[in-house]
Amino acid sequence: MRKLGVCLFLAIVAAATLIAPTAGVPVFPGEGFWCLLPGAGTVFAQSGHEDFFREEKFLRFGDRGERVRVLQEILKTLGFYKDPPDGIFGEKTKGAVLNFQERVGIERDGVVGPKTLEALETEYLKIKPPEKHTVAEGETLSAIAARYGISVPVLAQVNNLKNPDLIYVGQVLWLRPAKSQNGSGTSPQEPPSESSGGLGPSDQSEPKDGAGPSSAGERTAENGAKEVPRYFPLPDKRLCLTFDDGPDPVTTRAILATLDRYGVKATFFVIGEKAARYPDILKEIAAAGHVLGVHGYEHRALSGLSGRDVQKELLRAKNVVKEISGQEPYLYRPPMGVLDETQVKEASSLGLTVLMWTNIGGADLGAKSSQEVVDRVLQSATDGSVILLHEGLQTTVEALPSLIENLARLGFGFQNVGPNPRPPDSSK
Repeated sequence: MRKLGVCLFLAIVAAATLIAPTAGVPVFPGEGFWCLLPGAGTVFAQSGHEDFFREEKFLRFGDRGERVRVLQEILKTLGFYKDPPDGIFGEKTKGAVLNFQERVGIERDGVVGPKTLEALETEYLKIKPPEKHTVAEGETLSAIAARYGISVPVLAQVNNLKNPDLIYVGQVLWLRPAKSQNGSGTSPQEPPSESSGGLGPSDQSEPKDGAGPSSAGERTAENGAKEVPRYFPLPDKRLCLTFDDGPDPVTTRAILATLDRYGVKATFFVIGEKAARYPDILKEIAAAGHVLGVHGYEHRALSGLSGRDVQKELLRAKNVVKEISGQEPYLYRPPMGVLDETQVKEASSLGLTVLMWTNIGGADLGAKSSQEVVDRVLQSATDGSVILLHEGLQTTVEALPSLIENLARLGFGFQNVGPNPRPPDSSK
């Protein structure tokens, strides 16, 4: 029993410590510290267009000047205007205004008046919120969060609010994690360099301007997919996203598409039998640069089986994954989450490290909505967390974009666990 307890303890400790920040940790394939977007040193800067939104002068076809140029910049940020701003309110600008008005449900007249200005400000602030907000009379935390496109749990956590219902007029709320260096919030910081541990920003390119957002405030690529907001803080914490029970013919490709849009790499613990059934999906996971782990050949608990039976099951699953994907699995997660000493021993003999998770019970099982999935993860996310999610659940697919964005706003980057991770330093 003592040996079993030690093995279980080590497996659980691995889940909490394998991606803990450590100086000089080597980066392996699929293990990048994904900080979501380049140019993040200007994150959450003031919008710079406050005067534009306050001025009530109408803008219409034929107008020229700085206000028209600013309008074009805002429409470009929202994904409605493609060309370089030139300060001329021509047909393209009018068309962008008409499309925006239609999308947000206001009268389509191609003129920028009070209602259009208000709608433009509402959607623009969701993408480019200021650093902070001063609470006005009658405002609630939920209303403020909705205004800037931030979830209430994130806003409460950033401001250390024990009771989100208790805010007061004049209170200053930070809209991003603030690192107080001289009382003025976060100063721009340089991204970690390869020489300081091989961790750097994603090489994802700037989002392209789409033909028009899929919903107000969202940017879309030419293929209609939602694009990533460009303003997140540089990450100073790490966590690992993991997905169990795939490949799934309904949800896996949607999960991959979302991860790709955000430049995030994750770990997929796949079931051998499903991998054999859906080889094309398995190849897509590997081709996208994600880590493949073993989750048994069949989704049945292996606890209590003999060493020979456990090894046979794990080897069969490992070989299927390797033969189809070309990727050598080095991580193992027990089916049903049931682990014993035999599995730890046999997994190790096959070059597999046991990786559990840190959010008890997973975030998505039993969740009634995508927002519940997001809230559960945010409540459990800490530096070094290993987050368990599942393929095959539509709520997980729907939650993933908001989940990634909210974690990014809290300063989290996404990192996989490399092979042969170092054990915790017992001297600390």
